[in-house]
Amino acid sequence: MVSSSERFLPARGLEPDAFDVVIVGSGMAGLCSALVLAKEGFKVCVLEQHYRPGGCLHRFFRKGVPFETGFHYLGGVGPDGTLARYLRYLGVYERMSYQPLDPDGFDELRFPEYSFRVPNGWPRLVERLVDAFPSERAAIHRYAEVCQEICRSSPAYSFQAPTMDLGDYSQVSLGAFLRGLTSNRRLLAVLCGQSMLYGTPPEVTPLEVHALVIDSMLQGASGIRGGGDALAKVLVEAIRAHGGVVRIRSGVKALEMDGAKVTGARLEKGELVRGRFFISNAHPKLTLGLLPEGVLRPAYVHRVESLREGISCIGGFFTTEDRSVPRLHNIYSMPTDDVDAVYRDAVFGQGKDGQKAVFVSFPSDREPEQKGPRVVLALGLLAYEEVERFADSRTGKRGEEYAAFKDAQGQALQATVERALPDLAGKLKRVEVSTPLTHRDYTAAPRGSIYGVSHALDQWGKYSLQARTRIPNLLLTGQNVLLPGVVGATVSAFVTCGFVLGFDSLFQKVARA
Repeated sequence: MVSSSERFLPARGLEPDAFDVVIVGSGMAGLCSALVLAKEGFKVCVLEQHYRPGGCLHRFFRKGVPFETGFHYLGGVGPDGTLARYLRYLGVYERMSYQPLDPDGFDELRFPEYSFRVPNGWPRLVERLVDAFPSERAAIHRYAEVCQEICRSSPAYSFQAPTMDLGDYSQVSLGAFLRGLTSNRRLLAVLCGQSMLYGTPPEVTPLEVHALVIDSMLQGASGIRGGGDALAKVLVEAIRAHGGVVRIRSGVKALEMDGAKVTGARLEKGELVRGRFFISNAHPKLTLGLLPEGVLRPAYVHRVESLREGISCIGGFFTTEDRSVPRLHNIYSMPTDDVDAVYRDAVFGQGKDGQKAVFVSFPSDREPEQKGPRVVLALGLLAYEEVERFADSRTGKRGEEYAAFKDAQGQALQATVERALPDLAGKLKRVEVSTPLTHRDYTAAPRGSIYGVSHALDQWGKYSLQARTRIPNLLLTGQNVLLPGVVGATVSAFVTCGFVLGFDSLFQKVARA
């Protein structure tokens, strides 16, 4: 770690199989960490167990048709956006083509008796909320003011000196905060309606998490031409252009130590990749499993192992030839305006009666030049317990019982989507269905959690896992140690790299980008 008296600097004359920094995992945070350090002159190596880099950024193909696994849209890429600043510093911002969603309503929130379209920017959002709920003007303005103040007071997000002490809000839930402003049930539902962006019910969502995630989307929600693959590709190319190495099919089975420090990553095939410093973009629980037993304090091990995982989902991947109603927005369709109840009752699974909540996205509508059928993607909540009895199986080898379960849930998901999109009823072809086990096997996420550990109030702030570990040359990064999503993973990478490079120096460079 960097101290005032000692800097971690690139070494000279390292042998071919030795690196300044070895990074385990090539998710967004792993790739960003590698590129930051490669730009600063370090010899870096990224080790990825999958056959393509990017983690949840990567796509899969069926008959040449691309489907996103975890990248649906992102925020903060407008000219002054948070993510834009980071990507400009990394030198990749101009190398991608952004596909803005409808600025007048990039997300449509649907409830049984009303709907609301979320526009870009706080001023427009406030205006639309006031138009819809004129008697709630004071509550709406207070909500917007506090959320923006939280964002301005988060230096790694705003690149500004804090303007307030976040202590007043660091242990306040979104639900409690909003109930202190209004009792209007519909307004509460609208303000909480995008909760699947971070995956926790309002009653346990830290207000800070909500503010930062929603603000990033209001900065300009967008897709990327070529999807998440395009983002992973430019990051990998930039790492290699700076002399870094990105290796696929290089799963790590152990981190070997000499004394108090990690000295090498032992690959599943037996090879040892040596390094001076190590960053793990793997889930913290998996990182513990890579270390020799007894090197970390039992209390820390227990703390990591006790972390609750976040939500898991069923994913539906559909195509249709119907292009009559193009949609440059996403749809959050919920059968109740009690968003907390959505996480409890409106979920998929055996014996789950009633209508379900679903998120629907239309990636091919943003890329009109893309040939082939129109793609429709859908996500619904599905507890890991629903598939836990198949936990010892692997993708493609789960047996007939699992296939029947997945087919039944796929049918239920498709029916939910067609109720939300009556113009496409009977016109959707179900190409693939994913479950929490799919996500677990491809991303090594315990219990198939799409956002890693739960970003709930009792695992946030002073209760959250930090990037720094007690092993002096091992850091953690990724959405498990900060915020979920592309923006959250990116910010996490820079915070992690701040321990190596020095925070002031690094963030001043980003602020000037």
